[in-house]
Amino acid sequence: MLRKTALILFFILVSLSAFAFEQADFTNCLGDYAESISQAAYLASERAGSAEKQAFESAADRADKAEKRIRDIISNIETPQDFESAQNTLATFATGSDLNAHTVATVEKLLHQRAGFVSGSAAAAPEINLSYSGRAAEKPELLMNKRQRRLVMIEIPIVEAVISFTDTDKNRRIDNIKNIFSRHSCRILSENSVKNDAQTQVYYFSGRKFVVDAILGQFGGDLVQNDMKAVVRITSGGFWSGKKSVDFNISPNANNGVMGELSWYKSVIEKDPTRYLAENNYKELATLGTIETIAGEKKLQLKNATAEIWVMSKNGSQRNAVYFNKAELGDVYVDAR
Repeated sequence: MLRKTALILFFILVSLSAFAFEQADFTNCLGDYAESISQAAYLASERAGSAEKQAFESAADRADKAEKRIRDIISNIETPQDFESAQNTLATFATGSDLNAHTVATVEKLLHQRAGFVSGSAAAAPEINLSYSGRAAEKPELLMNKRQRRLVMIEIPIVEAVISFTDTDKNRRIDNIKNIFSRHSCRILSENSVKNDAQTQVYYFSGRKFVVDAILGQFGGDLVQNDMKAVVRITSGGFWSGKKSVDFNISPNANNGVMGELSWYKSVIEKDPTRYLAENNYKELATLGTIETIAGEKKLQLKNATAEIWVMSKNGSQRNAVYFNKAELGDVYVDAR
């Protein structure tokens, strides 16, 4: 029996750690990333006519795709061993040239963000430290000569934003914004439809800064910089006692760099809302339940509990939340205070 249990645990652990960091693949991605935006610094500094602008946009599109490949690899890194391998790969790549060092300076920011996210999760690897190997050029265009114009790397600013607007049943504005997103390679990160007096459509998306600025100028909205907020509504009660709800407002703080991200609200708040609220808003949560003694320990019982979560931009409201979810929690018990 013990042997069978051990085998089951082994296969579970293997399945949970299927990702294996490949240094060679990561190095190839770094090289592609540098080359894919080869002409961007030159064309951006020239501010020339429509042909150069078109070439710049083409180079930026290739850079977006290359960056996505790197982000996909980094987003799967969780163990200290994989973080160490990624750091070593970046350090080795940075020694190749000023261009490589400039590229690494950008990619290390992504690795640092991932380290902060993993450190703030329940499965955090202890003491994840990054030693910076990159060296950002103050004037990337000075790296160029005629031979090297295809090897110049600049950081193309990618930003995130939230827009919302009302539409008719013809969905013309929705079709229009989707065409804009497709034409300018914007990525939809989350979308939500809110039924009120009219249909409100909300998009949380990312794209090149000059594109996002133009979209915000037309539709209004907010830039997102790890500053999203949320409203969590917990409802509890039974048929005889009646149901009662309390809304909890959650906003990011300076002590948690990833707290204002949509992924944080999904992985921490949405995954176990009563646990977070019991740790941070116990007094208000306690008004929804009763104290019970279970196995000699006092517990706060929330009967037939449900949780609703609205995530919105810093200036948003529940009427234009970019993400909404409702979950039936059943009877919930948390440690009483």
